[in-house]
Amino acid sequence: MAYLPVLTYHRLLAQDPTVRADPQRISVSQKQFRGHLRWLRRLGYQTIGLDDYVKKLRSGLTTGGRTFAITFDDGYEEVLTLGLPILREFGYMATVFAVSGEDHNRWDDGRARLMSDEDLRAWRQAGMEVGAHSGHHDHLPQVPLEAARKDLKDCKARLESVLGNPILTLAYPYGESTPAVEAAVRDAGFNAAFATDRAPADHAQNHYRLRRVVVFPRNTPWEILMKVQRWYPTYQDWKR
Repeated sequence: MAYLPVLTYHRLLAQDPTVRADPQRISVSQKQFRGHLRWLRRLGYQTIGLDDYVKKLRSGLTTGGRTFAITFDDGYEEVLTLGLPILREFGYMATVFAVSGEDHNRWDDGRARLMSDEDLRAWRQAGMEVGAHSGHHDHLPQVPLEAARKDLKDCKARLESVLGNPILTLAYPYGESTPAVEAAVRDAGFNAAFATDRAPADHAQNHYRLRRVVVFPRNTPWEILMKVQRWYPTYQDWKR
């Protein structure tokens, strides 16, 4: 079975997340994030970029036992200001899945700023990766297929224009896809696409619906350690 533990973060906050600051309960504090990475670094875990991982996956190669990936959906500006210094501190890399056509989180409360073009370039220049997260964070299976196709192509082209390099990976908004949407992602020129935990445990089964693990503000360092184990998808499915 092919599988890489991929942690899915969203927004980082300077203070502990509260319901008012984080109504969707998907943010972690800078202190929590540092605690997660410190724990993994002490135990010898290393990160791999998703572009490299997808190349290995498509070639039938595997990754080492204590290897994982870090992703941030949506591209909140705090990922750059609060997250990048911590990633550098521990020598880790991460991928931001950016919403290309918005400057705020319009799909939630609209109060949080997203990374600007300049921010994305700074992130990329720091050795991090950027993937696509659609143009407007729509539920892709719920829009007409031709609209989804246009959104995917426009998002890819926009990010490539900003960064000057190919954008090869995508994460589905809300983790949602259908076979038709997955085909549209492939046709738009992406090499792989990531969902969340409602996806096959074996990454070799479908390169356009790769499983990830979502991090929540309540998660302890011990729970993060569980989430980077290769048996964790089986455990999740068993719990359901």
